Amino acid sequence: MHEAAIAENIIRTVEDLIDRGEVAGEVKSVNLRVGRLTAVIPENLRFLFTVLAEGSALEGAELQIECVPIRCRCRPCGSEFEVSEVYFSCPQCHSPEVDIMTGRELMIEAVEVA
Repeated sequence: MHEAAIAENIIRTVEDLIDRGEVAGEVKSVNLRVGRLTAVIPENLRFLFTVLAEGSALEGAELQIECVPIRCRCRPCGSEFEVSEVYFSCPQCHSPEVDIMTGRELMIEAVEVA
């Protein structure tokens, strides 16, 4: 379950921001962008974040997750499309030659404080 390691890293990263003075005040929420290719299960990540944040500066903070879909661009025809299956091919020309544009994200977008 890699969500536990991700939750720990989120907590550590925000605590580092607090220690450096880049975040001041009580942390109310952490906004996260998570791409579908990361295979993160949002419910598991939220739960583990809540559990692991106990006793830290993030205790009581909410983890808000924006799930980013997998989007690709076809190299031959330039078509852009969203992928929902494991097999990536262009819906216009059916070429498997695609570049993944989004879906790999795993980043803290914002930290909201009181």
